[in-house]
Amino acid sequence: MKIVATKMLLIRHGETDWNKELIFQGHSDTELNEKGIKNAKKNAELLKDLNYDYIYCSDLKRAKDTAGFIADKLNKKIIESKEIRELDFGKWEGLDFKSIEEKYPDEFKAWQEDFLKNNPPGGEKISDFTERVNRFFKSVLKKHRDKKIIVVTHGGVIKTYLTEIMAVPKKRFWQFQIENNSLTEIKFTGEVAVLTKLNLLYSNNFK
Repeated sequence: MKIVATKMLLIRHGETDWNKELIFQGHSDTELNEKGIKNAKKNAELLKDLNYDYIYCSDLKRAKDTAGFIADKLNKKIIESKEIRELDFGKWEGLDFKSIEEKYPDEFKAWQEDFLKNNPPGGEKISDFTERVNRFFKSVLKKHRDKKIIVVTHGGVIKTYLTEIMAVPKKRFWQFQIENNSLTEIKFTGEVAVLTKLNLLYSNNFK
């Protein structure tokens, strides 16, 4: 009996100026900066001979452009999905931590104390965010059993999915470090998920 195994590579989009300046991005459609483009191209070069079957990405420009470099090297089309956008931070988007603390002191304090219960003003509930992220991954895994899949998305999406498959409490979301352009690999055998690589950066050892 053949064991069905699916390999999924999660890639966080390249750096933007807002990443560099620690500004909340969420659904804001920011672009890669020079460093982000350079390192996204490094990833594309690293992955060019690895024969992935499908490339999915968030429909936001910073993820689409990161995925585009990889797709060009692999000669694949990208499949966009709104379900793997970053968390919607509402009125906090475009602001850094200091500005948010000054303009929304009570809401920010509540969010820091319990982000699972308190969402940003005008933003998305963590429960809704988690639901759409899980829905996307369940659908992709069901559709592409025994395939190799790349998903280019956002830090919050990757952390949320890792808490799900590793059965880690959602409150430990922040304990996963997922840097721009990092590679995180998961292998699925049936219902069992094994985290084989985490937050890897431009390493020839990846192969």
